[in-house]
Amino acid sequence: MIANAKAVAHGIRAMLYVSGESRNKKHPEKITRICDNFMPQGMGASGIWTEMKFATMDRPDIKNNVIRLEISPAMEHTGDFTVEDWQQLWNDFAAAYDDQTILDKDGKVISVPTNISGSKSSIWLHEESNSGIPHLHAIVSRVDEKGNINNDHAIHLRAQRAAEMIARQRGWTTAQHIHETNIPKVSADCMEALRELDKWSWDGYQERLTAKGYELYLRKDKKDVIRGYVLLKGNTKFKASELGKGRNLTASRI
Repeated sequence: MIANAKAVAHGIRAMLYVSGESRNKKHPEKITRICDNFMPQGMGASGIWTEMKFATMDRPDIKNNVIRLEISPAMEHTGDFTVEDWQQLWNDFAAAYDDQTILDKDGKVISVPTNISGSKSSIWLHEESNSGIPHLHAIVSRVDEKGNINNDHAIHLRAQRAAEMIARQRGWTTAQHIHETNIPKVSADCMEALRELDKWSWDGYQERLTAKGYELYLRKDKKDVIRGYVLLKGNTKFKASELGKGRNLTASRI
């Protein structure tokens, strides 16, 4: 299971999208309302957004006034889920999201616990158009029902950790497990890309990897010297230092 989170300023756009009212959403029939919390039930996107604005109207200093979350469990774990099961998954995730104090590498607090469980929120289930893979979308107010701010520091990390916690609690496959399982295949693809090159170049390496479905991002120092790289495939990121054997796929060794 994986999860993403982002604080956004244009909450009405996000609300229109998750509810299926946006013209950019091609298959609104594949969207199911799961629950609305701390607000009247059954409202459309505009009504929900109005409720969200009321919650933050006394805090004009908050630029990004809603948190947008996406929660994606593996399809094999949710095949027989009812609406009530999805509601419970959201409740469990929100509790795990809130119950974290995030520290930096020096032990300094960079993100105190939040209270999205006690905030206005609208939760919707989407199914991928082609694959049918289900995932939850949530729009949550940055201000809870007690008037406190849900901080947005390190929220992507907070969401990832919450997903890992819930997956472990339920005995589901975690994102870390999927990541580790995929490393040998990614390493093999990199080695194959290198073998396909007649002459070494970063452009050629990137071209071969792009053909295999990866995105290559180079890390350069202040002198524009390449010091490392990262591969992306879907929502998964692979550092060069994780790949190959004995770090033989790092920028300094290929």
